[in-house]
Amino acid sequence: MSVIDFPERLDALPELEGALLWSMRAWALGLSRGIAVADEIQAMYGDLGAPEAAHCLNGFMTTLNNGAVRMLDVNCVCHPAVSGDEFDLLDVLALQQEGRDEDATALLTRMVATEDAAQATAWIGQLIARLNAAGHIMPRASEALRRHAFRARFAWTATTSSACLH
Repeated sequence: MSVIDFPERLDALPELEGALLWSMRAWALGLSRGIAVADEIQAMYGDLGAPEAAHCLNGFMTTLNNGAVRMLDVNCVCHPAVSGDEFDLLDVLALQQEGRDEDATALLTRMVATEDAAQATAWIGQLIARLNAAGHIMPRASEALRRHAFRARFAWTATTSSACLH
């Protein structure tokens, strides 16, 4: 299956990414509406062969919720479109899969406080490790690297003026 850079619709995402996005949306819906969704999320990860990944998702989403510096655009599970924040969250997962912890953390700092971004990245690392061990690989990794690689290395330059030495 080829990866679509920025699919506009949920049904255009690769199956694993659709499942990950569904679990993030279900978690957010459960929190906002006071609905118990843990069993459904657990069952979905069980179907993927990584039932323990549900605990990691809960840690990740709890950290996002507690450390958010702005309202995150996470849609309802039935919404057909994929938001920019949802794309970024999928990219964070893909960056972590590629061992790009610093880039994943830097991308998360657009959503959560810096100290929470590091904790969220740790949860993502555990989530991705469990999915990878079950044979699941996120196909968006190369696209995420193109969009966000070295974000951490150059993040500090945004607040400084450039120097031209010639």
